[in-house]
Amino acid sequence: MPEWTENQKKAIFHHGHDILVSAAAGSGKTTILVERIIELLKNNENVDNLLVATFTDPAAAEMKERLIKRIKESVAQDELDPAQKQHMQSQIYKVAVSNISTLHAFCLSVIKKYYYVIDLDPSFRLLSDETERTLLEEQAFDNVRNKYYQKDDTDFIDLTENFSNDKSDDGLADTIYQLYNFAITNAQTDQWLDNLMKSYQVDQSITDSAFYQKKVKPQLLRDLDNIIDETNSLSDIAADDILSQNYVQPLKEGAKVLSNIKESIINGTAFDDIREELAKFKFPRAKAVDKKTKMLSDDDSISKSVASQKTDLKKQVDEQLYNSYFVQNESDTIETIKRSQVIVSKLVEVERAFIKEYDHLKNGNHALDFNDLEHLAVKILNSEVDGQKIALDYYQNRFHEIMIDEYQDVNTMQENIIQLLSNENNHLFMVGDIKQSIYGFRQAAPYIFTGKYQRFQKEDDPNELIQLSKNFRSSVGVDDFVNQIFKKILDRNVGDIDYDDSVKLIPGTNFPEEADTRNEIDILTDQKIVDDTQPAENIDLDESKNIDKRVSKIEFVADRIKQLMDDNYQVFDAKKNQFRDLKYSDIAILMRNKNSNTDLISYFSKAEIPVMVTDAQNYFQTTELQIVMSMLKIIDNPRQDVPLVAVLRSPIVGLNEEELAQIRLADRTQDYYAAILAYIKADNTDLATKLASFLERLEGYRDFANKNSLVKLIWKIYQETGILEYVSGMPGGKQRSANLHALYQRANSYEKNNFMGLHKFINFIQRMQDMDRDLSQPNSIETTDDTVKVMTIHASKGLEFPIVILLNIDDNFNNKDYTSDTLYDVHTGIGISVLNQVSRANVRTIQRSLISDQKQVAGVSEEMRLLYVALTRAKQKLVLVGFNKEPTKMLSNWEHVRTNQQGVINEGARINAHSYQNLIGMSIIPDPWTKNNKERDQFSNQKSQMDLNLINLNATEISGSKTKTQQAEEVPTSPIFRDTVDNILDFQYTHQDAVNTTAYQSVSEIKGLFSDPDDDEMARADIINDSGRYFSNQFKKPSFLVETKKVSATDIGSATHLVLQKVPIEQMPTEDIFTDLIKQLVESNVLKKEIAQKIDITSLINFYQSKLGKAIVENSTKVEREFPFSVLMPAEKLFNSTKDSSTSDDKILVHGIIDGVIELEKGIIVFDYKTDNVNSQNLQEKIKTYSGQLNLYAKAISLIKEKPVIGKYLYFLKVNQIEKLD
Repeated sequence: MPEWTENQKKAIFHHGHDILVSAAAGSGKTTILVERIIELLKNNENVDNLLVATFTDPAAAEMKERLIKRIKESVAQDELDPAQKQHMQSQIYKVAVSNISTLHAFCLSVIKKYYYVIDLDPSFRLLSDETERTLLEEQAFDNVRNKYYQKDDTDFIDLTENFSNDKSDDGLADTIYQLYNFAITNAQTDQWLDNLMKSYQVDQSITDSAFYQKKVKPQLLRDLDNIIDETNSLSDIAADDILSQNYVQPLKEGAKVLSNIKESIINGTAFDDIREELAKFKFPRAKAVDKKTKMLSDDDSISKSVASQKTDLKKQVDEQLYNSYFVQNESDTIETIKRSQVIVSKLVEVERAFIKEYDHLKNGNHALDFNDLEHLAVKILNSEVDGQKIALDYYQNRFHEIMIDEYQDVNTMQENIIQLLSNENNHLFMVGDIKQSIYGFRQAAPYIFTGKYQRFQKEDDPNELIQLSKNFRSSVGVDDFVNQIFKKILDRNVGDIDYDDSVKLIPGTNFPEEADTRNEIDILTDQKIVDDTQPAENIDLDESKNIDKRVSKIEFVADRIKQLMDDNYQVFDAKKNQFRDLKYSDIAILMRNKNSNTDLISYFSKAEIPVMVTDAQNYFQTTELQIVMSMLKIIDNPRQDVPLVAVLRSPIVGLNEEELAQIRLADRTQDYYAAILAYIKADNTDLATKLASFLERLEGYRDFANKNSLVKLIWKIYQETGILEYVSGMPGGKQRSANLHALYQRANSYEKNNFMGLHKFINFIQRMQDMDRDLSQPNSIETTDDTVKVMTIHASKGLEFPIVILLNIDDNFNNKDYTSDTLYDVHTGIGISVLNQVSRANVRTIQRSLISDQKQVAGVSEEMRLLYVALTRAKQKLVLVGFNKEPTKMLSNWEHVRTNQQGVINEGARINAHSYQNLIGMSIIPDPWTKNNKERDQFSNQKSQMDLNLINLNATEISGSKTKTQQAEEVPTSPIFRDTVDNILDFQYTHQDAVNTTAYQSVSEIKGLFSDPDDDEMARADIINDSGRYFSNQFKKPSFLVETKKVSATDIGSATHLVLQKVPIEQMPTEDIFTDLIKQLVESNVLKKEIAQKIDITSLINFYQSKLGKAIVENSTKVEREFPFSVLMPAEKLFNSTKDSSTSDDKILVHGIIDGVIELEKGIIVFDYKTDNVNSQNLQEKIKTYSGQLNLYAKAISLIKEKPVIGKYLYFLKVNQIEKLD
């Protein structure tokens, strides 16, 4: 017998009244539920007299399995008498058919048993596939829309226009679907739709309306309270900083004005008067800080932060109050509301028509969806037969207790069912955790839980609240970390519950001291983290690399996992009380959404880290699906260039880029399909044969598609192309194969619903993607596989892992729920924007603004609860990974956040946090103005078991991303390619070298071929390679991939050019500026130290002291350094061999990078600096060598800028000599 805590005993043994168990993460709620059932069974209760509702089917299956196991254990014990043992054994066989199920499954059993009560055809099937439901919904709306259009209903046309935009009229359809999702989860759907108009009932005065008094006014006062609190907090911060004290008085005066506006609202001041007060509001200007005060401190970071936050507060007043509620005067606002009432009335009419049509289509298909199960069950329970509610009486008498798991996630419809079944003969046992209510998008109603949570605590309430706060899952480090965060961010206003001692996590598992339970927050940055003592002017803002932050975070996580595995990280098994080596399956990567999954799968595959992604985003963006969908598209219509080329390049045909280019050259005027036909006709090469065979197969598929079903076509493609076998052999082959099989199943669902045709299927898939309803990848790996598990936080609920990596903590919260033009709320109804017929602008109603405010708070509350779920999945260690471009500013913002008397961060700061990273940061960085500094000491103490790491990617090499160069496979140039190039150039060739020259050359390639540089024309080359270029076709490896033992002249030249590119030129560069810049480049791993030491700083200083250098500084705003260009040049200007050509207008594409360009009004100056070892003997030779190159630069830049070149300069740094070319 386990040693139960006192509260666990209450949850197991207390009876005779309703009980709400608030069970924190890891508190063993499922164990408690099972144990409570066991105790009931021991007292001769039957399992089939219990209704146990779970949230998911797997949860129900797990509970049945655990219950059977506990029954068998109880029977094996000696404490039961023979009669009890016999009774318990009889229950084993009843568990399988018991009502331990989801509420949907229970409703289905009600319908199957009592369908006749409501005259329902019992031969229905369940629409369990989202594809089917989506198709039926779209068909229903199309039918409704067509009927209105046929009637030429002008109100409907106005409605459509109001919810549409210039690009599409699908806005009304989206509104209908979303409104349906809200309405259908309400027990009284019709009544809820009727009530939508109530919010728009305003007569002569807005402030006298019930809507304003009951809903808008409290929200305005709440918004004002938050802004006033933030203003006062900012004033306190300013008072504590010597350079910010000039802001104290303006902030106090602003707070006073806001308080007066608040009093005006409380006292019922007229709408337009309040509007005028808000319009005039501004903070008084702060006085300038005198020089004497400035000398007292050289740290102005707080002053700048105060100034910035003061501006933000003014914006909050403007956007949150004035623009949201008072942007129009009262008469115009009333007019907008009346116009809205007409629109909403018509919208409700169309919504009812849609629901009716959708039901009609479902009936025609003998189908029900999940929403139907709940509504029909309620209808059956409330229906009378011969004056008696036979179904309701049966279930109320049958169930002696009703147990609800995950009670925090029930919606109003489900709560209605629960209350219907409950009566004086049975009681409710509800288990949940409001801190884990994360299904708002399914219209979960956490206020149902919190209502009982507060009510059951009252002394006069007969029911009981039981708190389970002991966490038997996680280490002390995880518990302390979670508590430290949530005591700062969670309260009744934002989060729906106060995170006090009654709900905080209490460690219930002892980890040995030697166990690594340190949590880490790793914030990557691509900006140099600067020491406060370093002069700001020494920092080069262009120093950062162009880093893909999403990929960088994935690479970092892969590295961290490899490091943990390589270090033989030890996992403590609490059940066995022993350590063991870490396995991949001990690690879970959690994210808010699936946006990074495709990149993660790709990178982990390359890094050879086994991974299972439970729900990958961008299913139709995966390579194998793109290939098959492209194939389907060209079967439907082959004259589509992009899908056609995709199939040709894919393994189905297997062409390479050069072959594709050859085909295009066959006909450049028409589509690619025409080019293929032209190529086949003009050539008899193997490529032409391959293309002819492909077109023949394609025509066969098109003919097959006209005579057979879609699923047969897809399977035929799979069989004949071997695509299934091919992708199975690719990295992640098991998943890829599953993806292709899933496409077949999607198509099967599509046709089962009486939707036919390839073209319609392609359009359907496109609509799914356009609506961001991309279908998920199927799961192809068993959970028992030794793989890193990747999933959304939602999918992780109820699971646990030794190590949890929370990725992308810097991602912004989804604000779509409160920024869209049309918003929905269970209580307030619908808030719309009205299209102004004259200005064509959308005017947001105050109803919409109210819902926006409410949903923003609700959204942040749910994000906090999601964070709680994520962090509490960890048993031993948490790794949190984010990104920030300005870490110094980020840390400063966290430090300056204020808390209230309860230690909770101000409401406004929490609502505007925007990311987990900010919520966490504000919680763990102690407030510098807190009188009690114990918290700061704890943060810096090793006992805190938490590390905050700022990782500069510019100074860190992520080992998982080390690049390996591969030699490209050489493909012989085919005759048709060479011949076509010949025809394009149309020269009378006298030299074989020109035949092999491509129409694309870089200046760096061309300049090395000048034997007579002053002539700037290309002479005959002695060596021509097979690629058709006058240079080696092997790409030079990047310098960072080449290990060199000796610094070469080329290395020094490249480094010198880099310094000249980076050095600031707003003022004359000095030795100190050059020295500091080179130091920064070395510290950020851009330059190797040994190369940097070879840079001749004196020569750089001399350059800027020259006439050219001074001109560059004087015209710094007109200078472009390292100017890249790509321009078509006349071929005859590049080749001696073309001078006698009869054609003079043929072009070759030339590209390169010019060291520097000064663009003046009268023309352009081009300059190029050289680091060659020059002396008096070889100077003229060097000038000749580089003149051709610079002449090309001049011609190119003149063509691009459409200005004459008035100066061409070569500067030789070694000898400090400038040469102007003619």
